[in-house]
Order: sequence, then C-alpha cells, then structure tokens
Amino acid sequence: MDVTLRKWRRGQHLRHLSEGDWKPMLDDRGRRLIGIEGRTGVRGLKTDGTAIGCDFIRMQPGAQFPLHVHQGDHEIYFITGKGNVYVDGRDIDVCAGHAIHIPAEYPHAISVPKHYPNPLVFVAVGHPHHHVEARERMRVIDETAAA
Repeated sequence: MDVTLRKWRRGQHLRHLSEGDWKPMLDDRGRRLIGIEGRTGVRGLKTDGTAIGCDFIRMQPGAQFPLHVHQGDHEIYFITGKGNVYVDGRDIDVCAGHAIHIPAEYPHAISVPKHYPNPLVFVAVGHPHHHVEARERMRVIDETAAA
C-alpha cells in the first residue's frame, strides 16, 4: 500500500467516549450478547492494508462475553467499573485503570458479576480491527473443547 494514500481524518481518527450511539453486540453466530453494547471508536489502515482500531464497550452487571478468540492480538484498557477477565485458565479481577494484553490464540472471556453496582466500560484495541457490530470480531469457543 502506498503510504501517501493514507490521510488523517478527524471524524474517523478522533473519537470521544460520549460520541455516537451504543449498539448491541453480537457473537459470531449473530446472537445478541445480553447486557453488552459497543460504541464505535477509531480505525485506520496500516501500510500493509490491514486495519488497526479500538472501540468502546459497556457491560452491565450480570453480563458476560462467552469464551472466545480473535484473529489478532488485542488490548483492553478499563475506564470505569470492575469485572473479571478469564484468560490462561484463571479469572483475573480488573477495575478502572487496568490494561491487559491478550494474544490472539488465548481463549478468554469478560464478565461483570450481578452484584456489582456499576457497568464495566473499556476500550478494546485490536489488529486486525473489526467494528463493534461485526460478527467476525470474535470466534466463540466451545468450552468443552477448550478444556
């Protein structure tokens, strides 16, 4: 890809957490993830033609992402709230201010216990990037096959 073709666009490359609508998120089979919404973040093309980007995710108390993997590595920065990340065979408590790196091949899940008083809000950064409404954003893992 010719680097000179890449242009910085304010509306595409700068976003605030308060901008845009929260959209229901789906798993790779098109099923709605109850209590989980995404808000479009930023996205850009790298010189190799692949996309890098991040989106905002909000999980209500009691919500849980199923065990899943991604096409590429990703990083999560937690903005508000607290919850759990299941990765490498264990639950890890997280809260606002934590950041975590998850390699693509590691099955993982994120949950917010029902008794927690506030939603968990975070930024999910990935490469390659898929928008919050994209079904190919993650691939759900059969928990019995992963054990």
